[in-house]
Amino acid sequence: MIDPSARDRITTLCSRLSSHPYGPGADEFVRFKVDSNDEVIAGVLRAAIAEGDLGCEVFRRGLDQEGSDALLLFATRRTLQGRRQSSLGLLFEALDAWTLLSNDHDVPWDTWLKANLFIARSLGADPAAIANRFGDLADGDSAMRFDVALEAMNRVSALEQCHVAEVTTDQGVGFVEMLVFRDATRGGISRAPKLGAHEIEFQPRSNLAQLAVNLANALDDSHKAITGPLRQDQLPATCFSLTVSGSYVGSTGCLSFVADGVEGEPSYTVYVAELPEDTDVGALADAAVDTDDQAAVYDQDRLLLFSPLPSFDDVDDVVPNFDEVEVLAREILDAWSK
Repeated sequence: MIDPSARDRITTLCSRLSSHPYGPGADEFVRFKVDSNDEVIAGVLRAAIAEGDLGCEVFRRGLDQEGSDALLLFATRRTLQGRRQSSLGLLFEALDAWTLLSNDHDVPWDTWLKANLFIARSLGADPAAIANRFGDLADGDSAMRFDVALEAMNRVSALEQCHVAEVTTDQGVGFVEMLVFRDATRGGISRAPKLGAHEIEFQPRSNLAQLAVNLANALDDSHKAITGPLRQDQLPATCFSLTVSGSYVGSTGCLSFVADGVEGEPSYTVYVAELPEDTDVGALADAAVDTDDQAAVYDQDRLLLFSPLPSFDDVDDVVPNFDEVEVLAREILDAWSK
């Protein structure tokens, strides 16, 4: 039985967590930026854990959706920070956050948690010590699932097996969470792999992440758009005037981001893709330009595609004028290719 004063302290901690949501861009893991919320949430975690087993359980029960979302994002951010700073302490904070989630189904067991364990192992962490700490803090179901995940690490020899790809740009080390298709009986796209799932390849021959960073930053600097997080994606076949069979164009790597127009400017999606060596990239670019007011810039292996976002308002869609964007993209691609 936990005493009333401790329960009040934990309730305050839950409220504090919910009242400190991350802002826009905090879920960007290529152009990663420091966020003061990281330290706020780390302090909440330490205080909750200090209340002991009963306190941790009360904390889990007191979490609302906002609090759970904050913990999840914090843990992912700490995993990347732990890799960047070679810090076991930051990696352990991520693990602590996952132990305090109210639903073990929310834990990214096959992706970020295994990536965390992979990085911790590379830094010389003791698996038994990690398991003991996780088991001490987590509830029974999470502790058992963690044991399964830890045992599976014996068969993991590369970070990509955790469905996370590491990239390096002038923004530092970053991560790209890899897309996974569920098996046909379940349908849809998931970021948590299941039995029979199919992972989308991300093995570009060139530093595609740097090209995407350069383009996104240049669009931000133009002050005509605000770009969102860079994520792995695929080139939809519908972007190419029905010249491509199937649902998507095969690529060795594809990143995308949304450019939100400012001051009345329309918004659009930007795809930065590298194609297999035998692909006629020029023909793809021509087909893209013939489709729904799109624009495309390309070189021998890469395609930069700009596709308008549909409007769901009652007013007609505003068609973007991509003339300036094309000039900017061509400058970025030419400079990057040299």
